[in-house]
Amino acid sequence: SALELILRAADIGPGDEVITVANTFMATSLAIWRCGARPVLVDVDPVTYTLNPALLEAAITPATRAVIPVHLFGQPADMDPILEIARRHNLLVVEDACQAPLTEVNNQKVGTIGNAGCFSFQNSKNIPIGEGGAILSNDVSFMDRCVSFQNLGLPYGTAVGTFNAGSVRIGTKVRITEYQ
Repeated sequence: SALELILRAADIGPGDEVITVANTFMATSLAIWRCGARPVLVDVDPVTYTLNPALLEAAITPATRAVIPVHLFGQPADMDPILEIARRHNLLVVEDACQAPLTEVNNQKVGTIGNAGCFSFQNSKNIPIGEGGAILSNDVSFMDRCVSFQNLGLPYGTAVGTFNAGSVRIGTKVRITEYQ
């Protein structure tokens, strides 16, 4: 859900492509499909088993809007070349850090390096509390759109609208409970 929220907050949808790695749990590609976009799979680096930056640029088309590197088994993706390629092509970088909390690249925690990152709290992950997850970004207006989308599209912060006047976007309800 966190990956889908990020993609929807970035207005990624039908006709768009999102590049991700072939070696990941199906939830990564399913989040892309649920937005109506098309996942484009790139093979792994044979040493890290994460997205191979040497193959990334060849997968970019005019329809490409984002790239989702997946930090897997506590192993970080090679973020420097991924970020450089993404900058050149004006692509959103969304880190799937569900299997690598506290892992660092250049003294920066994964999930905080790209435009947005996410973690899962599902029972088989490194931070298990049952279900749910977290989204990270240092872009306040982007985070406000994420909060708005996950709360039925109601206005929040810079995601403007009149309070109690109804939704400002098509949203959903994927809020975790107070217990969680």
